[in-house]
Amino acid sequence: MREFLRSGEFGPVRLGDSIDSLRSVFGEPPIVGGTSHQDRAPGIWKYGDIEFHLTSDAKRVCLIFCDTFEQLQLGPVASFDRWFFEGHPLVELVERELVSAGIGFHRHDMPHEPSAFLLRLDCGIELMFSRGSDPVMWPDVPGLFGFQYADKNAS
Repeated sequence: MREFLRSGEFGPVRLGDSIDSLRSVFGEPPIVGGTSHQDRAPGIWKYGDIEFHLTSDAKRVCLIFCDTFEQLQLGPVASFDRWFFEGHPLVELVERELVSAGIGFHRHDMPHEPSAFLLRLDCGIELMFSRGSDPVMWPDVPGLFGFQYADKNAS
């Protein structure tokens, strides 16, 4: 996770990589989603807690996403250092860890979701935090609940 948060590279997988590259690293996805009557090819490949969203033509990775975890995992396909991705660590702990690792970040409010905020890392990854003030929002406890890394130019 340290290298991902530093560079945006999830192991050998990067935004813009082909689904063939994703498949060669993690194998066939145990869970797929994002299909419709119009788009039969799955637009989301999920390994454990981590989703790889694909471009509209379902050929390239355009988003690496997770919004639910207790102990971040990729399922049986790989093991990795979770770092601080266990439970819902408070932002102060995460900020200390990022500073000690030399990873720059800035805090941003989410105007559309006042019960949450982001730490936007210098590489573009956004760590998502709950304020714990909205019982409808998952989780209803304060702390880190997910991350997203999007290719802003993908279609």
